Amino acid sequence: MKGIEDLKQQFSAPKKEFTPFPFWFWNDTLSEAEIKRQMCEFADKGVDGFVIHPRLGLPEEIGYLTEEYFRFVRYTVELAESMGMKVILYDEAMYPSGSCHGEVVRENLAFASRGLRMSHMLTLEEGEELVASLSLEGKDWYFIESFSGGTIRGIFEGEDDGEINSPKSADLLNPDAVASFIRHTHQRYYHELKEHFGKTVIAIFTDEPNILGRCARENRIPWSSGVLEAFLAEGGRIEDLYELFAGEGSEKEQRARELYQRTIYKRMSDVYYGQIAKWCREHAIALTGHPEKSTDIGYLQYFDIPCQDVVWRFVAPEEEKGTVGEHSTMAKCSADSARHRGKRRNGNECFGCCSTPDDPYQLSKADMKWYLDWLFVRGVNLIIPHAFYYSLRGKRKEERPPEVGMHSGYWEEYKQITDYIKRMSWLMTDSINQADVAVLCGSQELSWEMAKPLFENQIEFNYLEEELLTGVVRKAGAIQVAKQVYSILLTDDKVSLSTQKLLEELEKEGVKVIHYCKEMDLAGLVREHRASDLLLQPACSMLRKTHVKKEGFSFYLLTNEGDGEIDTTVSIKEGKIREIWDAWAGTAERVIEPSDHMAVTLKDRESRILVVY
Repeated sequence: MKGIEDLKQQFSAPKKEFTPFPFWFWNDTLSEAEIKRQMCEFADKGVDGFVIHPRLGLPEEIGYLTEEYFRFVRYTVELAESMGMKVILYDEAMYPSGSCHGEVVRENLAFASRGLRMSHMLTLEEGEELVASLSLEGKDWYFIESFSGGTIRGIFEGEDDGEINSPKSADLLNPDAVASFIRHTHQRYYHELKEHFGKTVIAIFTDEPNILGRCARENRIPWSSGVLEAFLAEGGRIEDLYELFAGEGSEKEQRARELYQRTIYKRMSDVYYGQIAKWCREHAIALTGHPEKSTDIGYLQYFDIPCQDVVWRFVAPEEEKGTVGEHSTMAKCSADSARHRGKRRNGNECFGCCSTPDDPYQLSKADMKWYLDWLFVRGVNLIIPHAFYYSLRGKRKEERPPEVGMHSGYWEEYKQITDYIKRMSWLMTDSINQADVAVLCGSQELSWEMAKPLFENQIEFNYLEEELLTGVVRKAGAIQVAKQVYSILLTDDKVSLSTQKLLEELEKEGVKVIHYCKEMDLAGLVREHRASDLLLQPACSMLRKTHVKKEGFSFYLLTNEGDGEIDTTVSIKEGKIREIWDAWAGTAERVIEPSDHMAVTLKDRESRILVVY
């Protein structure tokens, strides 16, 4: 068939657009010769793009956003243009984003990060302001807005966490402070590189903005001018502020926290993400990066390329970390946001501090393959390796290892890794995963408990934000969101009353709504209402699967998420398995006798693509 032959060619030799975009740590004295040498090394290994990331170790004589700094940036971007490479800019020095290396606060001390504290004494320090007071059971309580004392990790000596010169973080809930950040950072990059925006420079990366900043004073919650009024407008009361600090798990505390979180979410959305997204749209550049939390799916709507961050081995092959805990949701977080918001790409900043347990400086090639498969089978289609170090001189090697680029032990074999990333990113781009199940979620909370049995039973699902439910297209016994169609909705009943009423309406129209509880056989209940498109005999909880359709053809990606070999027979519901593609080896083989079932063996860290038509 001509169609599948065309796709096979695209798979075998995917375009440069599917390249990984590694963080390139500029962490030492720069020179044009060394920049060119490293870029040529990148290109030789098939790395056709990168993120310029100022990092700890950059010398002060180069500075940040200085003319000397931009001399190297301009040289790099112009060289990238001549080499057919793409560049993503990083918006901070170093992270979290939002302060322009402390310049925002240097411009105006009032722009420093702020928080709210509770005290039974009305004692105001410099820069503090009384927000509200409350008498409760004969005791007076005061709610005081103050500077959080938060900082960011800087790029020069003495600017790391806890060090005296660490740059002050900015008030990300203050629109004027964020406007200052944009003016100092984004506008400066545009002034220097505007002819490359939307061409060689394709995006700007914002990195886990933190409202209080790092190393903030204790017993403070994110706050800023105007937050009280917004909190009261959400239905909060002054007495609810007390519950935020002194509540003991009561219903009153839960209500107060929900109102507070909703207030901060809206404020951060409008003031930080909304402003930056608007600026990027107006300057022909994509906004990419990721929010602070692995479950912050709501904020991703502002990103043209929504991302998340696999870090600190929170997700790993051992101890069921791939399916247990809030971090296990992050790959689906970015992928499902993109699916429902009409975004073509979604990414993950991966491998940071994911070293092998016995060596902090090494990430084995096998573990790297595990992480990549963990991301791809969940729908991620842009890989942002953390990181390629410009230099490992001195203590630079110790700064958030491992180095996974040209200083790694497998650099000479890196072309195979890059080709694998490109092939799998191609497969997961412009394709639709055939999920019939949607797991309802909030803007900042995703249930891993509901996801785990679905993963282990090869049941395709996507997280669906509650706020999107009101805008779905209703079909006979199903709903449609963007290109996704669901006939089964799973909920843990943490949804709002209005959503509960909407679910009742959808049930009457034939949509199956399953109200989850820990004791139920969730996978069994789902299969009672919808036959699986893929079954295993014998069953295997460590095999992960996604079924995507691309240009009318079905592709089943199978990955081994365990530590042992998988031997099973795969049976599919529709069509016949006609080809087997191996993205790691770069092979595509026809099946001599096409069938709807096939014996499959996946060794440790292996993956396969079954092509069905």
